[in-house]
Amino acid sequence: MKKVFIATTTFAEDDPSLLKTLVKAKISPTMNPYGRRLSEIEITDILVKGQYDGLLAGLEPLTEVVLTQAKSLKVISRVGVGMDNIDQVAAKKLGIKVFNTPGVLTDAVAELTLGLILAALRKISLLDRKMRAGVWDKQMGALLKGKTVGIVGFGHIGTRVADLVLAFGAKVIFTDVRKLKKAKAKQVSLAQLIKLADIISLHCSGKEALIGEKEIQAARTNVIIINTARGSLIDEKLLLEGLSSGKIACAGLDVFSEEPYKGELLKQDNVILTPHVGSYAKEARILMEAMAVENLIQGLKGRE
Repeated sequence: MKKVFIATTTFAEDDPSLLKTLVKAKISPTMNPYGRRLSEIEITDILVKGQYDGLLAGLEPLTEVVLTQAKSLKVISRVGVGMDNIDQVAAKKLGIKVFNTPGVLTDAVAELTLGLILAALRKISLLDRKMRAGVWDKQMGALLKGKTVGIVGFGHIGTRVADLVLAFGAKVIFTDVRKLKKAKAKQVSLAQLIKLADIISLHCSGKEALIGEKEIQAARTNVIIINTARGSLIDEKLLLEGLSSGKIACAGLDVFSEEPYKGELLKQDNVILTPHVGSYAKEARILMEAMAVENLIQGLKGRE
């Protein structure tokens, strides 16, 4: 029987039959014992000691060091879309097959993004906290209609966000590493987007900060910044300074440089924080996990 380690923390909670699917395919699953994202040392230790054939991967760092030491590993099936946490060059060199689940999270992440945008514009989270504290404080918000939404990364999710905000009467501009000729919005450079957008929403992968000191200085006063992509895309210290000074009106964050997040942004009233739940729409989560399981099974059978 093949052995598989499941690194994601909530796997099969909404569809326990997925574990039975693995067993039926003669695969023995082991769940993440920590209940959180694993460090490089932890995932290395687990894969080496457990001699696992396959990995249902989350966002733990699967570096060349990890993959080189995990000598029994044959398949990585990413439960999600982004794969920048996986050294794909090293995996290919070592003969480890790598799969992901494109497309299944589009609506889940896009709808969360829209929720964060609306909550930021109308100060929903802040007003809710005040109400619970016994404070009746009517604060003026703003409409999404008429705002310029700048989308960084115009793949499946970024395009779906565009659909949603366009339905509210917003204007959309976007930037992308690809030149897109038939896009439903105007493509601009990142520098242009930063200067023009009332709302900046990040939907790309990467390990380097796209929103740093230069970008915050160049952005419009009272800009709203939304990040449901990668925590590494924003310099959190500089974001905090921008929020404190009033340069940034509000931020909506679902991802952080370190998770679980315990930093200074927790003290800011003009930040909406969610604990990396972009994929946590039941329908999307079940579909994503089912696809990851099928990829894993087929990969262990020899599919490329």
